[in-house]
Amino acid sequence: MKIDIKTIATYATIFITIGITWGMFSERLDAVEKKADTIAEIKSDIAVIKEKIMWMEKYLITNGK
Repeated sequence: MKIDIKTIATYATIFITIGITWGMFSERLDAVEKKADTIAEIKSDIAVIKEKIMWMEKYLITNGK
């Protein structure tokens, strides 16, 4: 079995391309996960703020009379 430089170059190019594609895909997936975590944190913060506003509103209504 004779292996020449063209065959090695072809397979090396294919493997390098697959590696780059895999790396870019995993980086994008990590970015999406970070954004999802950020959105979940924002939703939690909004819920806390909403609860505090409702408490303040109730407090002002009951004590304002």
